[in-house]
Amino acid sequence: MIGHPQGLSYSTRHLWVRIERAEHTATVGVTEELAEQLGKILSVDMPMVGDELDMESFCIHLHLANRIHHLRSPLTGRVLEINREVLDSAGLLHVSPYENWLYRMEFDDPEELHLLMSPEQYTRFLDNL
Repeated sequence: MIGHPQGLSYSTRHLWVRIERAEHTATVGVTEELAEQLGKILSVDMPMVGDELDMESFCIHLHLANRIHHLRSPLTGRVLEINREVLDSAGLLHVSPYENWLYRMEFDDPEELHLLMSPEQYTRFLDNL
């Protein structure tokens, strides 16, 4: 892929975040790089609506053929909604990782947003891995 979708922020753990500042909400998904790196995702365990997440706490568990890959929350806040389509069909994360989000949350601390990367910063981050 050349470049990463604009309008999204990125974590060092290969999650993308779409921020709606006015509502203090964020939509979270996996990047194309993570989906490719992991290989076939068989199923996904997600948090429950209403769960309180701390930044960097484990919240998503991706079941792969021979292991489980744990994802950490990119922000602190409450889960507002989970994507039931992805819950029912984890393969959607491979088909279109930037359209098939994992969960939406209300975030608590706008200062945490500064820890996320722009598309250009994320591209440079990947180049340095």
